[in-house]
Amino acid sequence: MIRQGKVISFINMKGGVGKTTLSIGIADYLARYADKKVLMIDIDPQFNATHSLLDTYIEKKIAPKSNSHDVEIIDDMQVEITLPLEEAEDELEESEIKEIPSFYSQILKENKTIFQLFKPQLDVTHRVILPKAEEIIINVKENLDLVCGDLNLVLANKSSDHSLFKRLRNFITINKLREEYDFILIDCPPTLTIYTDSALLASDFYLIPNRIDRYSIIGIDSLQKAVSSLIEDEMIPLKCLGIIYTMMNKKINSKQRKIKDDFESKKSVNTLDIFDSVSHVVNHIQYGNSGTLPTRYKSSLEDIAAITVEMIAKIEAIQ
Repeated sequence: MIRQGKVISFINMKGGVGKTTLSIGIADYLARYADKKVLMIDIDPQFNATHSLLDTYIEKKIAPKSNSHDVEIIDDMQVEITLPLEEAEDELEESEIKEIPSFYSQILKENKTIFQLFKPQLDVTHRVILPKAEEIIINVKENLDLVCGDLNLVLANKSSDHSLFKRLRNFITINKLREEYDFILIDCPPTLTIYTDSALLASDFYLIPNRIDRYSIIGIDSLQKAVSSLIEDEMIPLKCLGIIYTMMNKKINSKQRKIKDDFESKKSVNTLDIFDSVSHVVNHIQYGNSGTLPTRYKSSLEDIAAITVEMIAKIEAIQ
């Protein structure tokens, strides 16, 4: 089956806005509930998206990998938060701890991470050979694949090789990934780096997760200036799908309402669409024992479902 995959970057120049939680939630929802084939690309050096997906489906096996198996959805409004128990290290010898390899450590050992795309070119006389898809893409669960993040990305960002920012786009094109996936989602770092440029250059659309606070506008201003420059310099048809409010309280007070109204009145914001659907605060995601994947919890699953439906509708309206 030949698909016509859409590439979407999740990006904000401000951290702590729930960007990773939203991106992996939408990826998991599309793969499990919408029967879409999804590739998640973790281009953030913090690689939290990688850890969350691997913990859920491979390391701790919190949820089944097959879509045919029922998934236990936790009613976060009824179930109290259970903090994860720390292992008693005194029960394990130091040598035993070292001999327990994690799946991710094996991935690092095999060099199957995003860093393979951004290795600085040491010899300019040789052409850069990009990795094949199977060399860095791993399967997480049915319909969901992942390019794992890597802390070593901080090294590539110091490189003066300006051709690095085209590699993700070229990797997707050369390996015909748009024909393999319905959606390719990219979790970007909250800073202006070679990786944000690379992600945006490779994308058809970008989404801006945003938390309501006094400093929200700073991230949006910086992002829109960077995007405008990139579109002009590279002549790409990159489009913003809109702003999604994240980590919202069920009821916002008058102070938050004023901050929200002030935010939406800013010039860099009032030209953008704002999603009707929002994601609310679900403390289980940050502190619970059942993982950080939002689709594991009833309230956040409902939020993710509504946001995903609205996102798809916006894409269809643009086409």
